[in-house]
Amino acid sequence: MHEPGYEGSAFDANMYLAEDRILCFEIVTKKREAWVLKYVKSAKASTDAPNAAAEYISQRRRWLNGAFFACLYSVLHFYRIWTSGHNILRCFWLNIEFVYNAIVMGFTFLGPANFYLAFFFLAQSAVSNTEHDPFFGQGSNVLEILTNLYLALLFVILICSLGNRPQGTRFAYIGCMVVFGLLFCVALYCAGWTIYFAVPHTLAGWKDFDDLIRQPAFRDIVISLGATYGLYIYSSILHAEPWHLLTSFLQYMFLLPSTINILSIYSFCNLHDVSWGTKGQTTPAALGGAKTGKEGKVEVDLPTNDKDVDNMWLAMRKDLSVKTVEVKEKRSASVKQEDHMRAFRTNVVLTFALCNIALVLVFTSSFFLKWANDALGTRGSKVNPYMTFIFWAVAGMAAFRAVGTTLYMVLRLIGQ
Repeated sequence: MHEPGYEGSAFDANMYLAEDRILCFEIVTKKREAWVLKYVKSAKASTDAPNAAAEYISQRRRWLNGAFFACLYSVLHFYRIWTSGHNILRCFWLNIEFVYNAIVMGFTFLGPANFYLAFFFLAQSAVSNTEHDPFFGQGSNVLEILTNLYLALLFVILICSLGNRPQGTRFAYIGCMVVFGLLFCVALYCAGWTIYFAVPHTLAGWKDFDDLIRQPAFRDIVISLGATYGLYIYSSILHAEPWHLLTSFLQYMFLLPSTINILSIYSFCNLHDVSWGTKGQTTPAALGGAKTGKEGKVEVDLPTNDKDVDNMWLAMRKDLSVKTVEVKEKRSASVKQEDHMRAFRTNVVLTFALCNIALVLVFTSSFFLKWANDALGTRGSKVNPYMTFIFWAVAGMAAFRAVGTTLYMVLRLIGQ
């Protein structure tokens, strides 16, 4: 945890919040040492997990900011692996991992926009066919209401995240979590509706599987999402630990939009805070010359005698009669550091917000949607090409992780 007088850069301050990540990077890339880190499956660890939404948000703020900037640092300094003494094959595979980390960072930074676009495209593809409207003929109106509600929630989160502790606005966060979960249920309902009317309803229709694969709705939604969650199941069974899928999967799905939207927005909006969140100082500080009495109440001494009041009034008149000389204010080191942290926060939040807004505006614009319909013909009304990109990118990253976990098990079995 950083002390209040920490004078490093804002980037370094946030990077060292994930001290384990940056420490691991420095160990592996230490010059000409060829040190290796290994996962010990038999090791046991325990943690003091948060038991409320506000504490959870505070904790994740530290973890997400620390992980993001530590990962960014490692990606920017990937070349150090080539001077670490590792063999060429290991350096090559570690560079592949750096590329994967860079892609994950990009999706993390644009997470709110991508999740909104996935929700928008899933709902739009479901209501585009008026003959099979999942909302009984009111699909376009429902879509407009839901998308506006989604954007309103993002606005509420942004406002609550600027200068407020989660403990002070916990009901707003809990409410947003619930509504986000319900909106995600609607998105899954739309996805299921689209799949139902995309696949054949007779056994004869399933004989020509090639034609089925060529249907965008089936290919992009079923195969991509199925591969993503199917690989989660595969990896859990491979490691003989599938039980969390039975106990946590529904909660995970319901809270997934909150994890992407609420946690990322709150984290970036509080980059200036480099404390440990729930482990920080909670006692009230002294306020100027006032004293803190019992139960945290502020005690201020006020004059009650008439003579003391008159003397104070004369002293104030004397002070006002003296012409003051304007002295140029000089910022102390602590004030400069505070200004630096807040300016860094502002610049990152502006970049974060503008990039996400630009992504949404471009891919939901009438120009892009018209281009998609013209380029894809009748299929353009079913599946948007950017939705295809999102789904396949997520499935690709899941496949990369599945390959990695499989190779780990293989190497473990042969004793490497």
